[in-house]
Amino acid sequence: MPNGGAEASVRTYCFGPFRLIPERQLLLRGDVPVPIGGRARDILTALLDRAGDVVDKRELIARVWPDTHVAESNLKVNMNALRRALGECPDAPSSIETVVGRGYRFAAEVVVSQASEPASATGPLAHHGNLPNATTRIVGRTEAIEAIQRELSEARLVSIVGPGGAGKTTVALAAAELLIERFRDGVWWVDLARLNEPSLVPDAVAAAVGLATHASDRLAALESYLREREVLLVFDNCEHLIDAASASAQRLLAGTTAVSLLATSREPLRLPGERVRRLSGLESPPAGAELSATAAAAFPAVRLFAERASDRLETFRLNDDEAAAAAEICRRLDGLPLAIELAATRVDALGVRALSQHLDARLGRSRQLRGGHERHRTLQAMIDWSYRLLPDGEKLLLRRLSVFAGSFDPEAACELADGDVAERARTLDDIAHLVEKSLLATEVRGESIAYRLLETTRAYCLEQLRASGEEDAIRRRHADHVCAVLEGASADWVERPSREWAQRYGGFLDDLRNALDWLEAADADRSLLIRLTVAGCFLWNHFSLTEECRIRVTRALEDLAPAGGAGTPVEMRLQMSLAGATMFTRGAIPAALTALERVHDIAVRVGDLDHQLRCLRMMSSYELFLGNPDGKARSLTTFLRLAGAADPTALSAGDTHMALAELFLGRLDTSRQRLLRHYRRTLKDSNDPRFARFLYDQNVDIGNVLSHVEWLRGCPDTARQITRETVELARRTEHELSLSNALAWACMTYLLSGDYRECGECAASLEEQVVRHGIVIWRPVATFCRGAVAHARGATDAGIATLEQALAEFREIRHLARMPFYLGVFAEALARSGRLADAEHTVRAALERVQLQKEHWILPEILRIQASILSEQGRRGEAEQALLEAVARAGELRSLSLQLRAAIDLADGWRAQSREADARRMLAPICAAFGEGFTTRDLIRAHALLGQLDEPAKPECRSESVAR
Repeated sequence: MPNGGAEASVRTYCFGPFRLIPERQLLLRGDVPVPIGGRARDILTALLDRAGDVVDKRELIARVWPDTHVAESNLKVNMNALRRALGECPDAPSSIETVVGRGYRFAAEVVVSQASEPASATGPLAHHGNLPNATTRIVGRTEAIEAIQRELSEARLVSIVGPGGAGKTTVALAAAELLIERFRDGVWWVDLARLNEPSLVPDAVAAAVGLATHASDRLAALESYLREREVLLVFDNCEHLIDAASASAQRLLAGTTAVSLLATSREPLRLPGERVRRLSGLESPPAGAELSATAAAAFPAVRLFAERASDRLETFRLNDDEAAAAAEICRRLDGLPLAIELAATRVDALGVRALSQHLDARLGRSRQLRGGHERHRTLQAMIDWSYRLLPDGEKLLLRRLSVFAGSFDPEAACELADGDVAERARTLDDIAHLVEKSLLATEVRGESIAYRLLETTRAYCLEQLRASGEEDAIRRRHADHVCAVLEGASADWVERPSREWAQRYGGFLDDLRNALDWLEAADADRSLLIRLTVAGCFLWNHFSLTEECRIRVTRALEDLAPAGGAGTPVEMRLQMSLAGATMFTRGAIPAALTALERVHDIAVRVGDLDHQLRCLRMMSSYELFLGNPDGKARSLTTFLRLAGAADPTALSAGDTHMALAELFLGRLDTSRQRLLRHYRRTLKDSNDPRFARFLYDQNVDIGNVLSHVEWLRGCPDTARQITRETVELARRTEHELSLSNALAWACMTYLLSGDYRECGECAASLEEQVVRHGIVIWRPVATFCRGAVAHARGATDAGIATLEQALAEFREIRHLARMPFYLGVFAEALARSGRLADAEHTVRAALERVQLQKEHWILPEILRIQASILSEQGRRGEAEQALLEAVARAGELRSLSLQLRAAIDLADGWRAQSREADARRMLAPICAAFGEGFTTRDLIRAHALLGQLDEPAKPECRSESVAR
């Protein structure tokens, strides 16, 4: 592997305002990266390599697609994308010349330089955001774009309003690209066109900004996530979800300080402070004006028509004889860019004059027959006219393609065909023809091309599909296709790296939703609905759409028995998804256990080992949350037996969770031994698809439990270091359950250590996770730690009230693990505030819980707290007995930290009784056993007390800590 000092040779091609650096896959205009697909960049590189020469089309195809047979239309699509990317510069369109019948030539002057730079060098940092690549040259919208930029510096909400086809999305994208530098935390594109359900607007926003959330209240999660971030959100295509888009925008703007919003719609959002920028058609020449071609092209509408016509027919040049007809076309189309672009695609077949005559007749009939806004009718008529000019095969394909919610690849389009080889071949040819006619838009995705219908065209074609009587058949094929893809994704999940898997399959979410909506509404084949729901669980779970998953799975389970699926592996998978979603978002409620028991019964009967193991692991978590470590241990004993016999890869996960049960049971040594077998061992990282096979990242699980064990054993510095590393590791996983789990354990470790600042910070982060992801099982932990820290810092009444709230939350969701500890802390807070009777009652409840839940790990601390209450009540003898028992029990547990706490209180009491010698003899050896942690609150207090006893102990290292 080359070292950091290695150098590589880097070429740079300079032409006009552009620089192309092939080795860095980077095209710059000045210092600003230009979005461009990989194929278009390869074409540009090939032309620049031979600047001035004609490069044959076949040669270009062979160079850009060396191992793939592609049609010439692919070259044309990418060439148009390249020209449009370069078209931001006025002189760029002539840089690439078409040599009819042969190929292309790069005609502009090119300067090539060669330099060396470190092999690790990279291009400029990518801007934050997810803006689509803009490959269309914008005509006539400079003033509007500049105005939008100004308005967004003065207001937080700007809406671009206009009729369909006016170019609202194009203008919004152009303005957003120019605003990237202004927004520190990014510019994020939210495409609402794909949504049919208003409730999914917050999901679309969350997906766009990269917020994976389990929360049922997505807007609350978004508010929390965006509260301090400086971002621009672009809500595109709001009109069909106007109320939901407006409500989401209003709440996000009200709940944040630095979020701005740019919306596109056919009507304003009607919110306070909204600036509305109305977008009309492009300016056309006045009626009756006699203009030359040059004068006509000075009007943006005609200029757009001429450019798009030349894209369609490379030899086209608008002449003086055609100028009046071109102007008439643009006027009759109200200057609407989309309508003009559609009309321009017919120039090669009709010529400009004949095209004008056809349009005149078509638009005249449309305006006589239809109601509604005139410009809407104009666009509708234009799409209708373009559609009716198509051959029957292309009409059929366009209707079928309208069922796709977003983009699709050629293979997906072929799945909607009748199935034979000849039909598939015709489908591919028809796709190329529809692209050439601007009825399909292309999206270059790295090494491949995807297609999509513009929303106005898609809406029209859906109407045609319904009218044709073939909708049910095509919808069924679409659902079958989505199901097959997602079932393949399920299999792929165990092989493909996590992030790559998400990139490959994330785009199917909207098609999944549309297919399920149709299957539910049409009362179609319930078995397909159930299969599709099962396949969709991987997508919902991966993208943390837990509430959506719960709703869909619940509906599928209702249909299961009538469809004959009860007791099958299908039910097993659905119940497993339901159990996880229920437990983490609603608590350890009986419904979760019922689902798990059903999973286990089916998994045993059908011999599905993986689901048996996953179920036993989740059952152990359920038992732990209920405060039953014995039950957890029983589940894990079965887990380890099964894994040892048939799946050794699962043994480490079982060991880790058995160590957790042993920790609570007070078996610290055996717990630690289990953990050290795996600590710092090379494990699968978070990009492995199965890294969270058993709910959490395994490294995080190990670190959580080990940090507690090490603190209890008397290694507080080691415990804190492990805690910091574990939280950082959990953040890197980008897995919300793992991070919330790590934060919950870190809160406890820091609280036990008396590190109140760190505890408070972790509690705040955990609360944010709970709000964002709805993982309510950890909500009371954050509340409790916030109350404990407040009380420790002197806010007595507020702290007690918050602790009381947390205990109620724990009971409400049946999260009883560590309940003896929580009650003990609450009892101590009550005693310090003078409420001794309440404190005594609470500490007795804590001791009862220790015995009931067998949480022996914390018994010495509860006894110490009981002693402090007894002492405040004047019951000195009982207090001393409780402390002596606490010291002895901590010694039996080999918990040096808890032994020290009890010993400090006992020695302090003996000092008050003038028993200094007894106090020194008891406390000094315990202090001396510590080999670290000398800056912790407990050891500082212990050494200060020894100093008061006149014989300060000298610490010596006797504690074995984790090898670093």
